[in-house]
Amino acid sequence: MKYLLTSALFLFIGSQALAAEITPGNLIGKYKVEARAGFQKVYLNFRVVNTKEFELQRYYSNGNVDETCNGTFSLSPTLFWDFKTFASGKMFKGVFTCPSNRSRTVDFNIDFSGKKTEDLVQGTTVTVTSSMARGMRINAYVKKQ
Repeated sequence: MKYLLTSALFLFIGSQALAAEITPGNLIGKYKVEARAGFQKVYLNFRVVNTKEFELQRYYSNGNVDETCNGTFSLSPTLFWDFKTFASGKMFKGVFTCPSNRSRTVDFNIDFSGKKTEDLVQGTTVTVTSSMARGMRINAYVKKQ
C-alpha cells in the first residue's frame, strides 16, 4: 500500500509538471520542427541549450544538413483577444547567426498562445514570424524529443 501511494504521488507530481506554463527553464531540450512556407517544406532540429541560448540546424529529406546556427532568446508574455475569449500566452523572441556569416542576423518570433509544456511534448502547431519572410505568418509543427 505504501508503494502504491508513493507511485500515485509521483504520477500526480509528474502530470502537474507536464501541464506547466511555458518558461525559459522548462523549454530546455530538443525539438523537431516542420514548417511550410509557400511551396517549400522546412525541417529543423532545434535545441534550447539553457534559459537564454538555442541552436538550430536545418535538415533535408534526403539526409543533408546545414551548419548549426546559434542564438539567444527571451520569452515574454502576450495577451490575445477574440470575440469569445481573452487569454494569455507566451512569445519566444529569438535572434541567431550562423558560422558562415556572423554579420547576418535573423530574428524570429514564435507565438505560443494558450500552449502548455504538455502540448510541446505531444506535438502542437505554433505561429512563426521572421525577418526572412516579412509579412508572412507561418504555421509550424513543434514536438519535443
